[in-house]
Amino acid sequence: MEYFEFALMFFYDTVLHLICVLGVLVLIVFVHEIGHYLVARWCGISASVFSIGFGPEICGFVDKYGTRWRVAALPFGGYVRFLGDQDAAGFPSEHDERKFPGNSFPEAHVWKRAATVFAGPFFNTLFTVFVLSILFFFFGRTIIIPVVTDVLPDSPAARAGFKPGDRFLTMQGNPVSSFGEVAHYVMIHADDPVNFTIMRQGHSLEMIVRPEVERTDDGFGNPIHVGRIGIVGSSNPENIHKIDYNLFESFRQGIHDSTYIIRQTGQVIGRFIQGRGDRCQLSGPLRSAQIAWKVSDFGLLALLQLAAFFSISIGLFNLLPIPPLDGGYLIFYLLEGVTGRPVPLRVQTIIFRTGFILVFLFMVFTLLNNYISC
Repeated sequence: MEYFEFALMFFYDTVLHLICVLGVLVLIVFVHEIGHYLVARWCGISASVFSIGFGPEICGFVDKYGTRWRVAALPFGGYVRFLGDQDAAGFPSEHDERKFPGNSFPEAHVWKRAATVFAGPFFNTLFTVFVLSILFFFFGRTIIIPVVTDVLPDSPAARAGFKPGDRFLTMQGNPVSSFGEVAHYVMIHADDPVNFTIMRQGHSLEMIVRPEVERTDDGFGNPIHVGRIGIVGSSNPENIHKIDYNLFESFRQGIHDSTYIIRQTGQVIGRFIQGRGDRCQLSGPLRSAQIAWKVSDFGLLALLQLAAFFSISIGLFNLLPIPPLDGGYLIFYLLEGVTGRPVPLRVQTIIFRTGFILVFLFMVFTLLNNYISC
């Protein structure tokens, strides 16, 4: 009996968690690649291979359109190979002068190639909107009203003049509906002045606070540096509100939150470009897997929320204007659309190889970053 209980616990704590984490990864990859595939089919471009994972094939079949659908041994990614593709870049090599049929990727009009490439990140975003909308419709949202209950001494908020009882009205000109909105914004804007409008005893006041950097834990055992202004919200039942949404409101809220994630992610990327980002906030493959593993402890709903966040993040990353990412090829197609001529294949190959090295070095850095002390 004890052996049976041990085996059952091992299955639940290890095997089931592994299945859930891999399931999230495969789902996000599938959403991205099916976006490429469906829009390509709509544009009349044929696909020869649709693969979930890399390496040796585990199972697969050929559909009536001649596409080989396969599951490979290494589930860490995937790809769609279109007719005429010679490599993962999606265009022939510089020495390939063969003519391809009209339903091949190289022979498609530039806007069809651009739409096919853009569809992957776009479907990642649609998936996030869909998941968040479903969660809002069935479970609503619980918020803490944006009222200050305590101000830490000698904190940025204390020096700016905040007092208990102050209610946030706007932040950087945008309405504030929950205390969490303030906390999330301040976290990634350390050292940036933040403009608030607050309500105090029936009067509105303008306040400017510059968050200080604080070393803390991200909730998963990883140290990070975040912005703090030194205010505390209330968790009393009277300050916690449950908001229910109808179908339309859920969809609108899903779009709103997805837009918020995009905007915040863009600001984080901007800070890194400016040399002001915190490298400890970069999550490489191992840390992302660790986060997904721990989130799976909280159940399917928490894992779905994480999948929605990962999905839109992967979509945004793929839109960076660096080959071999999708955004790099969109730049090629934009130039082709403007000039009426494709970028010379020799130039494409040089840029592709340079971009590949940059992306590879970035991936190595994020992997090693997990082992560098913060």
